[in-house]
Amino acid sequence: MRIIGRSPSEATEDVVKEDIRLTWSKNDENKIALAEETFNEYVRRGWLAIGELLGKKKQIFTFNPDFETIVLAPLVMGG
Repeated sequence: MRIIGRSPSEATEDVVKEDIRLTWSKNDENKIALAEETFNEYVRRGWLAIGELLGKKKQIFTFNPDFETIVLAPLVMGG
């Protein structure tokens, strides 16, 4: 899972200064739990999650450890 960018909010806890990358193995329940917890935290804050499975990318709303990649990015608000 890759977490990129900045949140549209001004709150400092939503700033990601560098990309964060999390990896897990289907056999490692602790790493899966950490990845799911991180995913849920960012989605709850309003970040966009894109998952890739079998070469197809789509927006996702729940964590699935079977995805090949998951990218989390903040929504960019225009104005």
